[in-house]
Amino acid sequence: MRENMVRTQVYLPREIYDKLQARAEQQGLTLAVQIREALADYMKRVEAETDDGILHADDPIFQMIGMFDSGLGDLSVNHDHYLYGAPKREESTPTVRRAVKEKRSSRYAPSASKPTARRKSK
Repeated sequence: MRENMVRTQVYLPREIYDKLQARAEQQGLTLAVQIREALADYMKRVEAETDDGILHADDPIFQMIGMFDSGLGDLSVNHDHYLYGAPKREESTPTVRRAVKEKRSSRYAPSASKPTARRKSK
């Protein structure tokens, strides 16, 4: 084990040192073991945070694809209903679509009072 170790010196605040010493006595651990474990956990957390957040092909989550089938054709739309008992939503909410169409049409449609410009043919 010693051949893989590098000796270093670290200054610790007295409060942390005292807590580590008390824990060492209670748990039967050395100060060095506690510090190594804490640093190993810290490095795992830091490396996980710097992960790109993108699933890779070897991720075990991909093994789950196709394993489950609810038999429900509207699960993506009505998931709140199936999970929490919320009222079912329609496949598409006509009022929302109508509002979006009206908003777009008033904004992008040419005004009725102005004649539309025509391209001149060459």
